Amino acid sequence: MSFMELFNRRVRGFRVVEVVGLGLLLTLVTSVYLAKTFAGRERQEIARIQQEIDDEAVRKRLLEAEVAHLEQPRRIEQLARMMQLQPIAPDREITEDALIDVARRRELPRAPVTAAPEATDVMAADAPEPLPEDAPPPPPSSGGPR
Repeated sequence: MSFMELFNRRVRGFRVVEVVGLGLLLTLVTSVYLAKTFAGRERQEIARIQQEIDDEAVRKRLLEAEVAHLEQPRRIEQLARMMQLQPIAPDREITEDALIDVARRRELPRAPVTAAPEATDVMAADAPEPLPEDAPPPPPSSGGPR
């Protein structure tokens, strides 16, 4: 079978070349349609994200304007006067390097351990005695619920 016979061969009244050409044409049309559909979806997604970026930029500008207003020295000074705040005394200031020494010297307050008053009530008498904070927890009971 020669190459020219392939072009002239017929299948159910159609030449093989015409069937192959029609198949290729349908494949190309379908692929172009799908590519345009996907591109349209991507374009919509890009537009949505761009709108979100623009909205966030507007919000950022509003927040920056609010911060600029709140940080105005005149406003802060007026608030300090209203609250009767005074400047920090020089002997109360400390450097960053000395902060750890201050933290080490500071003693944490401890609550005194006092004995619980004796209960006269019947329900209070059945309650377990309170344990000091540093005592080990009682061992778990081996019996199940009765």
